[in-house]
Amino acid sequence: GNLLAQQAIADVFCVNGDSEWRGLGVIESSGVHLTPDYQRFDAEAHFRPAPQQVCDDPRARCGEVLTGKCKPHQCPLFGNTCNPQTAFGALMVSSEGACAAWYQYRQQESEA
Repeated sequence: GNLLAQQAIADVFCVNGDSEWRGLGVIESSGVHLTPDYQRFDAEAHFRPAPQQVCDDPRARCGEVLTGKCKPHQCPLFGNTCNPQTAFGALMVSSEGACAAWYQYRQQESEA
């Protein structure tokens, strides 16, 4: 890989234990924090956000989409309960999410 980019990332971030990822659960050694030289930019330390527990709908198949086990349209919530206006899964929340992109381009394809 790009050694210069890897060094830049290592200068700014350090691994800080396990982390929970929406749709995937806890992944060992995947949590990162800013290194001491960059901690002054840590918004979490400055603003102290309240801990949030996110409970995704158990019918959402976000983890399976992320790991390639199914496609977005194979989720029972896709396009109905879960859409860009009322996102239920992590992958529909962001416009760059796999489900949001699938939804947008599926719509464009059917209009063509």
